[in-house]
Amino acid sequence: MKPSNARRKASWRDGGVAATRYERAYPGVRKSSRDEDIHMHIDYWHDDQGVDVKGNNLPDEIWVEFKNVQGNHGWLFGEATSIAFDMPELAAFVVVDREELKEYCKVNVDFDALVSKSQAYKKCYSRKDRGDLITYLVLDDLQTLSSYQLVGYCNTYIHPETKKVCSVFKR
Repeated sequence: MKPSNARRKASWRDGGVAATRYERAYPGVRKSSRDEDIHMHIDYWHDDQGVDVKGNNLPDEIWVEFKNVQGNHGWLFGEATSIAFDMPELAAFVVVDREELKEYCKVNVDFDALVSKSQAYKKCYSRKDRGDLITYLVLDDLQTLSSYQLVGYCNTYIHPETKKVCSVFKR
């Protein structure tokens, strides 16, 4: 079953919001090319370090992709140095080293059986009629990684009429 057009549009919009937040948190990053995004799983470059930004995350449901919907290597096996999980509840990105996350999953995820989505914590799940293989972790799991960083959102914006820098927090 293919995702609906509404779901695809919502996912694209959410990804765009995460991208905008990332660009504001890290001024000066360079957006990857479409080819780098698709084939290398890199959304942004910090000098020679690639980062894959993952939007739409919850602290109790952080999805990790081993295989993509076509059955090919998922983003965990891409070429990004870091993964940045957009975490709106924290008003921040949780950034971890991709290789360290991959090693964590090798040790802590049960790859022996496929389970339902509700049972997929540290177990493998595949969506109906898809080639993907995914699991979910929680924020506590990522916090055990030595590379774990919390990078807050930008807390200012430019007023469109006055062009003044404004704070997102009312005083």
